[in-house]
Amino acid sequence: MDHTGPVGQAGQEAAARRTAGWAALPDLLSKGFLTELSDEKFQLASSVYHLAGMRRPTAEESAAHPSVRTTASSGFEFRADAWAQWKDAATPALRRHAESVEYCALCALPPERVAAPFMRPAGNKFFSRNTKVTYGQWKDAHPDRGPQAANFTVAFRAEHGHGPSFRQLGEGLGWPGRPVLGFIVQRLLSNDWLTSTGQVPWTLRPGQAAQEQGITLPGSRRSVTAVGSHQP
Repeated sequence: MDHTGPVGQAGQEAAARRTAGWAALPDLLSKGFLTELSDEKFQLASSVYHLAGMRRPTAEESAAHPSVRTTASSGFEFRADAWAQWKDAATPALRRHAESVEYCALCALPPERVAAPFMRPAGNKFFSRNTKVTYGQWKDAHPDRGPQAANFTVAFRAEHGHGPSFRQLGEGLGWPGRPVLGFIVQRLLSNDWLTSTGQVPWTLRPGQAAQEQGITLPGSRRSVTAVGSHQP
């Protein structure tokens, strides 16, 4: 069969575009342009919506519904009354920790950004083959990622009074965005360069491997393990 006609040529061109697109995926993921949904499904990252003509709600639109807001990245629907109820039901230590993040003048995060990781159920994070390939390429160029991450958590906690989020850690060190960043932090936790209090957000701190190299919280300040579980 002759594939050199217009139809055959169009098919070859489409295949070439797909090949070029797949080759560009690691770079697009590492630079935060795309968010990975599965091995073969991706969507534009919320941080670059403006490049596609998508806009965030105006201040007037947000003010019209102040108690109900949706975070663009997770789809989490924030309700002020539900957030207050969650804090009322939390342990005293967990509430203090959540409010230390919520009222941190340096972080200056909107309440929905703080509430989302505390309130939504923790699930198993899927990391696709593309994410792992991108991570493999990235880690070869960052042999000191463990000590760097541990030192960053010490400095961050000294300034803020709580640990960094995954995003704050990545942005502070100039590392790739999601989903690659999530896998980076998972590996640092697995290799004991970092540790956290279960699934409680903003509790990253030096792990055992870092402590063995002298990277510790100053004066072994009070443990944050008292923060408690992720659920109130």
